Amino acid sequence: MQFFIKKYKKENDINTKYEVIAELFSSRIGRVLDMPVLEIIPKEEGLKMKLLQKKSDGKAKNVDKIKRALAFEEWLLNIDLKEEHVMVDNNNTAYIIDHGHSLSAWKPLYYVVEIINRPVTRFKLWSDRESYSEGVEIVRSLDCEQTKILLKETANEVAHIFNLNNDEITDFISISSRILEYRRKNLHLLFAN
Repeated sequence: MQFFIKKYKKENDINTKYEVIAELFSSRIGRVLDMPVLEIIPKEEGLKMKLLQKKSDGKAKNVDKIKRALAFEEWLLNIDLKEEHVMVDNNNTAYIIDHGHSLSAWKPLYYVVEIINRPVTRFKLWSDRESYSEGVEIVRSLDCEQTKILLKETANEVAHIFNLNNDEITDFISISSRILEYRRKNLHLLFAN
C-alpha cells in the first residue's frame, strides 16, 4: 500500500491550524461511525494517509456507504465537499477526502451563523432521501459526550504540533462542539434534492 503525506501549510495562520484539527477529527469520528474516510496519522511534516489517485464515478463497491455519508458531511458542516473529493483505491473502494473546511475551520463566526440551518455540501454523493436518512440515524447513534472527548483530544494533539495556546484551542472546541450539537439535532431537515 502506498501512502501520501499532506504537508502542513507554511502560513502561520490560525485557520491553517484549525484545518488540521478538522481534518484529523473528521477522520477519527468518521471511522468510529464506519464512514468511508481514510485513517489519517499526524506526523512531524504532515498528515499521513493512504494514497488515492482515481476519482470515483459513483460505481464503487461501497457506494451505499458513500450515499449515507452525505449526512455525515452535512453534520460536519463540510463546505468543501465536491466530486473530486470522492476517490477510489485499487480495489474500487471509495473514500471521501479533504475535510479541512469542516466544523469552524476557515469560517468566520458570522458565516457559520449564516449557513448553520441549511445544506452546505455542493455535491450530493449520489445520495437519495432514504440513504441520507440512514446516514442521519448513524450520526445520531453517536454519544455526544464521546464526540466532545474526541474533538478535545484531537485539538490538544494538534496544539502540541503547532504550539497553539489554550484560548485558540478553547475557541475552536467551543464553536465546533456547538456546530456538531446543533447540526445533529437538525440533520434530518437538511436533505435537498
